[in-house]
Amino acid sequence: MKIIALIINIFFDIILFPTLGMAIMSPMMFDAPGSEKDQLLKAIFWLVILLPISIIVSQYFAWSKYSGGNYLLSIKISLIPIIDFIAIIIILLIKK
Repeated sequence: MKIIALIINIFFDIILFPTLGMAIMSPMMFDAPGSEKDQLLKAIFWLVILLPISIIVSQYFAWSKYSGGNYLLSIKISLIPIIDFIAIIIILLIKK
């Protein structure tokens, strides 16, 4: 359990850097004329902005639980950003 928690936490720590780049570039989603009125695009925008924040917060608490020896709770907390990934994928599928 300890190794699984460690792998998952390190994976999300590595994923943090590309999500920061996505968040920085996300305002460019509104470059097309009329795109500021698209509600699904606004939802994707906010999900992309909140993704690095959710990773940072969940990893902070996951690492604190990991260092305390509660590996199962560390795994559960570190998987919280997956909800954001799933929501982005669902919205992208709806948008097609």
